[in-house]
Amino acid sequence: MHVIFMGPQGVGKGTQATQVAGTLGLVHLSTGDLFRAAIKSGSELGSTLKTYLDAGDLVPDELTLRIVDARLDEIAASAPGGLVPGALFDGFPRTPAQAEGLDAMLETRGESVAVVVELTAPRDVLIERLAGRRVCPSCGATYHVTYNPPADGIHCDNCGTAVEQRKDDTPDAIERRLSLYDEQTAPLLEYYRGQGKLESVDGDRDVEAVSDDIVRVITGTTAST
Repeated sequence: MHVIFMGPQGVGKGTQATQVAGTLGLVHLSTGDLFRAAIKSGSELGSTLKTYLDAGDLVPDELTLRIVDARLDEIAASAPGGLVPGALFDGFPRTPAQAEGLDAMLETRGESVAVVVELTAPRDVLIERLAGRRVCPSCGATYHVTYNPPADGIHCDNCGTAVEQRKDDTPDAIERRLSLYDEQTAPLLEYYRGQGKLESVDGDRDVEAVSDDIVRVITGTTAST
């Protein structure tokens, strides 16, 4: 069973994906995490990705699909007894070309997307969440200056490194990313609605309440198919 989380940046896809993936036994596949790992490695691929992300641009479709395909191969290769777990896609697909590419990619494996969960929240909430987000450059732990600050307000609780704002969380980059979502990603809702796979969940609530609704939507949808 493969699941997609959709919604604009800041709506809580990463937080919810971590919780829901554990609950349902899915592999959390975050393109953002894959991109940041490549950047941290210092590879040529990472350098190319960094250029796009620092500017607040979307990574080209062909490059994104290649990275996702490689990750799916890794998941299948490491699956015990050939029992390959489903993936929970977080931050992917973001364009019609990526959606079509994912469908084709899964079809070659005899698999498909079971349900697409759209998380929603008001735009002002999204901007507040993104602008206040902080990340540890050493261990990757994430914080928020209002909702989840480090204990001392400055250093990572896990490793003691000073947390920082990501370059794509500056005001100009945030506006660009949200506009790109409106222009390029939102039309995917119609693509998946046409397939009868789209379900919406209000993401502007307590984390646990949102998680519970998402699990009900996924299990209810897959049980009826």
